[in-house]
Amino acid sequence: MRKAIHLFFFIIALQLVLPHPVQGNKQLRVGVYDNYPMVLVGNDGVVKGFLIDILEYIGFKEKWKIDYVPGSLTDCLERLEREEIDLLVGIEYSRARNEVYDFTYENIFSDWGMIYTQKTSDINQIVELDNQKIAVVHNDIHYYNLRKLTEQFKLKCRFIEAYEYDAILELVAQKRVDAGVVDRLYGLEFEKYYNISRSPIIFSPADIHFAVPKKRHGELIRAIDKHLVPLKADKRSIYHQSLDKWTPKNVHWELPKWFVPLLILAGGLIVLFLGAGLILRAQVKAKTAELSLINKELRAEIAERKRVEETLRLTQFSVENAGDAVFWMCSDARFIFVNHAACSSLGYSREELLSMTVHDIDPKFPAAVWPEHWKEVRERGSFIIESRHRTKDGRIFPVEITVNYLQFEGREYNCAFARDITERKEAEKEREQIQAQFRQAQKMEAVGTLAGGIAHDFNNLLQAVQGYAQLLQMRKGKEESGQRELSQIIRAAERGADLTQQLLTFSRKVESELRPIDLNHEVESVKLLLERTIPKMIQMEFHLAADLKIVNADPGQVEQILMNLAVNAKDAMPEGGKFVVGTANVSLDENYCMMHPEARPGEYVQLTVSDTGHGMSKKTLEHIFEPFYTTKETGKGTGLGLATVYGIVKSHNGHITCYSEPEEGTIFKVYFPAIQTMDRFVRPREEPSVSRGGTETILLVDDEDPIRILGIQILEEFGYTVLSAADGESALQIYQEEHEKIGLVILDLIMPGMGGKRCLVELLKVNPEAKVAIASGYSPDGPTREILKNGAKGFVSKPYDIRQILTVVREVLDQD
Repeated sequence: MRKAIHLFFFIIALQLVLPHPVQGNKQLRVGVYDNYPMVLVGNDGVVKGFLIDILEYIGFKEKWKIDYVPGSLTDCLERLEREEIDLLVGIEYSRARNEVYDFTYENIFSDWGMIYTQKTSDINQIVELDNQKIAVVHNDIHYYNLRKLTEQFKLKCRFIEAYEYDAILELVAQKRVDAGVVDRLYGLEFEKYYNISRSPIIFSPADIHFAVPKKRHGELIRAIDKHLVPLKADKRSIYHQSLDKWTPKNVHWELPKWFVPLLILAGGLIVLFLGAGLILRAQVKAKTAELSLINKELRAEIAERKRVEETLRLTQFSVENAGDAVFWMCSDARFIFVNHAACSSLGYSREELLSMTVHDIDPKFPAAVWPEHWKEVRERGSFIIESRHRTKDGRIFPVEITVNYLQFEGREYNCAFARDITERKEAEKEREQIQAQFRQAQKMEAVGTLAGGIAHDFNNLLQAVQGYAQLLQMRKGKEESGQRELSQIIRAAERGADLTQQLLTFSRKVESELRPIDLNHEVESVKLLLERTIPKMIQMEFHLAADLKIVNADPGQVEQILMNLAVNAKDAMPEGGKFVVGTANVSLDENYCMMHPEARPGEYVQLTVSDTGHGMSKKTLEHIFEPFYTTKETGKGTGLGLATVYGIVKSHNGHITCYSEPEEGTIFKVYFPAIQTMDRFVRPREEPSVSRGGTETILLVDDEDPIRILGIQILEEFGYTVLSAADGESALQIYQEEHEKIGLVILDLIMPGMGGKRCLVELLKVNPEAKVAIASGYSPDGPTREILKNGAKGFVSKPYDIRQILTVVREVLDQD
């Protein structure tokens, strides 16, 4: 007895994790079959009865929404096995059924089977059922138990199966069978409506429970058990009220025909033994007091034992059905107990796990490190660690383990709870990837801003170099010395201007000239150029999708993307390989865009460029789109090729990805947003203008002294009178004083103080008809587009090209 109590308190001390209760507002499909007074299904579909009252009470407490699914007992059992219903009301427990369904721990009611016969029948004992036809309900527990009983007595009975108890009583009344088996309560309630007799044969005591599909809805069982125990204990509860309401109160019993002679014989025996009883009475009375005291002590001990056993069963039930895997192990790492969750998570049977050790399932704890780990367990007592478990089929998954060190009767134990954290780890990995993508996007945005600023300042330096070189070249004769050197200076300045243009493209300071295009057509246009660029030892393939959607893109910049990627691919395959270009229609969904924050959900046209070259490492991939980053030898690359591609894609509201592995090749995927229409835009051809001078007065505004002085020299060289200003405020003052003779203002866009945009507004206030040309290193389709719409008449590109500036000046001055 004391050992049982100690064991109980030891188990309670294990801090076992109890499963979570059923959440409120759960929708339950409950199977019911006609079994008065337990369940009554009316013709109108209304369900009531003793068990229904109890279930409705529990459902109200647990906030369940209950839908009843009526049918026969067989229908309900089959639906429960197929998991078409969540719960079955009123099913007798048996070991066979326990293999198929899970039952509530607490029984609702105890009942048994009764046999009814014809009025003239002499059947009063089990053995008298030999060679008789007996009506039974298909799948009924009483049928199952009676069949076993007759087999034990070696009786030959013919069983006639029906599907409802009322059909059984009807068959007996119609004398189509010799006897029928029904539930006791049902028979007592309805026997009066049939011309039948109740035999003295009762059998098959059984406990009635609620049942759920096997290994499913354990939370329902726990919730029902939680309420049933106090309901049965409280005599004023709905349980006892409903029991009084639905069970028969006035049952009329018949005495069997054999009972009267037996009663007479018993009376004679009583008289015979009455004398002997009087003699023994005195002796019994003397022992009564002693036995009474012994019985009182025995009853107290039995009650305490039952209470402890009940608590032990409940504790064992809780551990076995816990949601987390539970492992009990000794100091030698051998398992002495595992629950159902442990078996299902690892794929082993209980017998297999109990023959194994921690080393067999946890790669983190081989035998060599176990003594050190057990020392830590002993010292820390209870703590949480993360590890990995290996299943029977070799799969590894992450777990969070709660360690609990215990001592009992001089032995050491570890009661560990293991929780599968695969989903949590995947979520953390996704979050890290998203954060990395976001950081990369921020970095590229910052680099773009820096590149734009550098390009602007670089343009101003190139302006002086290129402009003065052109002036010197114009002033010298073709045969004079220095012409070749000046040409080289001008060519170098032009190459520098190309680099600044690429930087501006990367920083998206140059807007694309977008129009609807067929990407396949653009690839075909570049194909001939690629065939001349790519060496013959590199095999080229083109996989262009039919019915490709239309995109809004700049054809020239699409060509630049293809050429830049092709040059990179060529350099990655010095000994030959395969270069593949493909197109496809794709759709980017929310899940993809969560992993790629720069992308937006929608329909896209995908341009894929891949090679089988030497590939790139993960570290290199993190920097490939940064300006001036290159892995090529000095002098063999500017580091702006992929930066330019990145800027073009972003200016098209597109998305670009790169996948590469060392020695495995590289794949670039460029996504252009698809559009629905195909309205072709054709830019009018611009005829080259003749560079000529004039005699008008021009106000040149620029904050850079070298550029301003160069501009004055160019314009004065061709006959113009030039006034100059170093800022917007000075320019406005000069124009207010001299606007009647000033024919044109060349206005720098970016200046300290009053910038070009604001200065233009103020100039137009002085003279709404003023002719102003904007000078900028940005494209006219870039940030200058808006200012051109607001009243500027022309655009001069920096660095100045003499022919271009003279052409623009003449065109603006000649406008009406």
